[in-house]
Amino acid sequence: MDQKDFTRRTAHLLHRAYELNQKGRKQGLWELESCIDAAGLKNRDIFELGIKLAADGLGAEQIKNILSNLVEQERNETAKRFKTLQMTAAICAQEGTASWILFNIIFSLVDDSDKKEVQKHLKDNVFKDYFEMYGSGSSVELLRA
Repeated sequence: MDQKDFTRRTAHLLHRAYELNQKGRKQGLWELESCIDAAGLKNRDIFELGIKLAADGLGAEQIKNILSNLVEQERNETAKRFKTLQMTAAICAQEGTASWILFNIIFSLVDDSDKKEVQKHLKDNVFKDYFEMYGSGSSVELLRA
């Protein structure tokens, strides 16, 4: 995975994590079962697996233990960083983390140059307005740029 792919996939992950996080908070984690991407799950996608485990009732610590083992097997450092983001997003969904906190957690794991690239992919989504209303600190400044 190269940097360009990392930023594009991070933006997609944020969008998907936001949608599933909202649904899980409103309707319950069991409702996420129907949203799981079967192909991603089959290919051991960290986020999809994490959402499946959450929908099946596993706690955050159990999910983190399982997914951490899979993340550690990755040899490409950029891919490993992305899988760590996926794991974090899945755990946030399991815990029912507020969306603005989810965004801040994910952006805290992305360096400044990558944040600007991720922002370009998110420009037309809910994120810009959301951060202007609820965000704080550098995340707000990032999305106002």
